[in-house]
Amino acid sequence: MRAQLDDLRLFAALPTAHLVLDADLVIRQVNPAYLRLVGLRAVDLIGRRAFDALPPGQQALDEDGVPHLLRSFEQVLATREPHTLPAQRYRVLDLHTGRTVERWCSTTTVPVLDDAGEVELLLQQVEEVTDCAHDRQARPPHHRSEQQWQARALSAETELSTRAHEARAARESERTRARELAALATATVRVASAEDVTELVEVLLEHGLAALGAHGGAVAVREADVVRLAISASLGQQARVRWDQLPPDSRVPAVVSAISGRRILLPNPAASLAYDHEHGPAPSMAEVMSTTGCPAWAVLPLARGGATLGSLVVAWSQAQTFTPAALEVLDAFAAQCAQALARIQVRQEQQDEAAETSKLAETLQRSLLSEPARPGGLQIVTRYRPAARRAQVGGDWYDSFVTSTGTTTLVVGDVVGHDREAAAAMGQVRNLLRGVAYTLPAPPAQVLTLLDRALRGLDVGALATAVLVTIERVSTEQVSAQRFSVEQHRAQQAAGTHLLRWSNAGHPPPLLIHPEGVTEVLSTEAELLLGFEPDAHRRDHEVLVRPGSTLLLYTDGLIERRHASIDDGLGWLVRTAATLAAATPADLCDELLDLVVDDAEDDIVLLALRT
Repeated sequence: MRAQLDDLRLFAALPTAHLVLDADLVIRQVNPAYLRLVGLRAVDLIGRRAFDALPPGQQALDEDGVPHLLRSFEQVLATREPHTLPAQRYRVLDLHTGRTVERWCSTTTVPVLDDAGEVELLLQQVEEVTDCAHDRQARPPHHRSEQQWQARALSAETELSTRAHEARAARESERTRARELAALATATVRVASAEDVTELVEVLLEHGLAALGAHGGAVAVREADVVRLAISASLGQQARVRWDQLPPDSRVPAVVSAISGRRILLPNPAASLAYDHEHGPAPSMAEVMSTTGCPAWAVLPLARGGATLGSLVVAWSQAQTFTPAALEVLDAFAAQCAQALARIQVRQEQQDEAAETSKLAETLQRSLLSEPARPGGLQIVTRYRPAARRAQVGGDWYDSFVTSTGTTTLVVGDVVGHDREAAAAMGQVRNLLRGVAYTLPAPPAQVLTLLDRALRGLDVGALATAVLVTIERVSTEQVSAQRFSVEQHRAQQAAGTHLLRWSNAGHPPPLLIHPEGVTEVLSTEAELLLGFEPDAHRRDHEVLVRPGSTLLLYTDGLIERRHASIDDGLGWLVRTAATLAAATPADLCDELLDLVVDDAEDDIVLLALRT
């Protein structure tokens, strides 16, 4: 016998029944003695909550209708101390007769703590005392002879003493191997938390395969037209390159098991050569043994929900004897790997779908965000940056164009939502607005009203915020003191004065940066989003701007933060823009985006105009 017993074989060889659960009372491992006791298979238990696998109706209940066993688990979780539950009656299946029988068992549950001192696992020992319980129930009435009573009592005490001695010996063995058992249970938990197939193999090698006494292993995963193998480094780089992927008709045991769903055991070189003779020489197990240096192999299907996902390959550097107890452990470990692989594949599918959704939405957005107009006397710069979280692409847009009457028109908007539907709706809203504004020589408020009616009439069904701006040069003679304050009128007595007119449908307010660095938020009374009420009253607002002034339009991704209000974000923008007043419009936009690159959780659109 080898000097060092591996954890799984020790666990399987224990004469007393043992069960390992995590802190959520999900069964992570059982040994054969426990399976014989409860009349179930490992696949019936592993991965299930304890009280789903063992219904309350089969257990003793307290006065509140709660299983005594659950009370024991709760006490251990709360106190982090072992707890022994006296003998309780259970109803289990007798594997020999197929009938439900009565069993009396006493349980001791021991917590396994993590590095932080929290309960990570529960290790439970179950001791059957059915014979003793029946003996007590069969004690003779008082009128029987004292001699008979003493004889029965002595017999019962002797049996109890023998059982107590066996239990003490088992517990002593458990204490000497507690660290090994904890390592085994930890391996099971870590396999369940692997993030991808590569990490799954790494965890298998570091914890699971080591607990099996194995030299190395692999996980084979079925795909559409190929079987991919993630092979542990311990089997050699040549093996990882030679068999990283194989066709589904390959006769390599890993592929055969992954396709057929059957277990393949090759305990020694003779069995491997016999496999070659039966299945053909290419690629041969002789080559596999020569490349990896491993003469013994166990290949187990990874099945979940009635489907075979792949196979688990375990390799030993010495010949093996696959006893029923060892196979029970291998099957249980494969069940854990299958559960982890299924979870990895589901998450990968979700990530792929989210990435594809994001890519399609971003492509649609960029196709609609055309180059800005270049009217004389005006600089217009635009920027679009999608959210860092790839699944959160939405309906932000910008546009700038010259209308049929020669008026420069700017717009920034945001369709409500973060998905492909929002991006598609954005395209409809943008194109409708462009068509209405280009065709009809109307002020911004009227254009937004007409857009609202078109959205309703065409059943677009989108909600959006937007700010629509027109800008045109005016002469000093056109600047009327009746329309503007005397101070503003005097300030605009210079060539290059422009009249800026805008209407805001529920969007963050524009920011005007004067040449000397003073920033002005063009706040107005709040008005409805587009898509709510087509006949909503909308207003135009006007301001005169001097040469060298910069107008900044933006979407809320620039000023929204998870732990701050919109007002806080707007205050930050006002202060920051003041320090960047001398920057070119392009540098202004790039600096702002760089400052929020780590905090922005939504798409950002910027449009900067300088007169």
